[in-house]
Amino acid sequence: MRRGGRGRRVGAVAAVLVAAGCAGGGPTTATSPTTPAPLPTAAVTTVAERCLSSAPGRIVAVEAPDGSGMTGATYGSGRRAVVLLHQTGAGGFCGWVPYARWLGEHGMLALAVDDCVHGASRCTDATTADVRAQVAAAVDRARASGAERVAVVGASMGGARALGVGQAAGADAVVDLSGPERWEGVPDAVTAARATTVPLLVVSSDGDDGIDGDVLDAAVEASPSTRKQRVRLEGSAHGWDVVTEGIGDAAEVTDHGPWLLRWVEGALDH
Repeated sequence: MRRGGRGRRVGAVAAVLVAAGCAGGGPTTATSPTTPAPLPTAAVTTVAERCLSSAPGRIVAVEAPDGSGMTGATYGSGRRAVVLLHQTGAGGFCGWVPYARWLGEHGMLALAVDDCVHGASRCTDATTADVRAQVAAAVDRARASGAERVAVVGASMGGARALGVGQAAGADAVVDLSGPERWEGVPDAVTAARATTVPLLVVSSDGDDGIDGDVLDAAVEASPSTRKQRVRLEGSAHGWDVVTEGIGDAAEVTDHGPWLLRWVEGALDH
């Protein structure tokens, strides 16, 4: 699976907000998550308002056992679900909305979720510091919505988090799109992969700054999973740019979007 050219997907929020994170090219830092100021949240209840787009849907609550609440958006329904973890940048889950909507139209329950410092998320200090707890809350929310099997798919920072804690958070499959090999708050890629026995997919682009493809190769090799795959793409598409291209309402699903859906379907039926 190879695709040239640099993806330009920078999320459905104003492009400058997401581009300030890692929506195009490598992350600003591979070791420290950013903590941007949340978007204005007063009276924002719809995805269209939240993401400054015409996207349908309402903001949903993703609650943790300690009372913490994160924000997200769901599309579609079914016994198989995808939880989408976002890149850095104030846009939060908005960059995933075009692909989440597409997944919902193709038989998958899709939940795009903010972490504890984005959108209207309100978390305790303990949950804010606990990436596993945040991802587990999203997985639990997907199951409460009817899913029997759940894949966690992350982009960039979200990719490192998906690999780092996805299985521990209850995922039945893990997908890392452009996750740096090290990220604060989660195990490094090789250590995480050694503990990953569920189906695992790791994708990166060889022209993507800040991603050490050889280390990610070693990580997948180290995983004991019996269903694992490592994909190295040409070009420099990063994170959700792998599966979508364009900005906001103009975003389109790339050829890798259907391919990823087929992989997830196979992994969840495994």
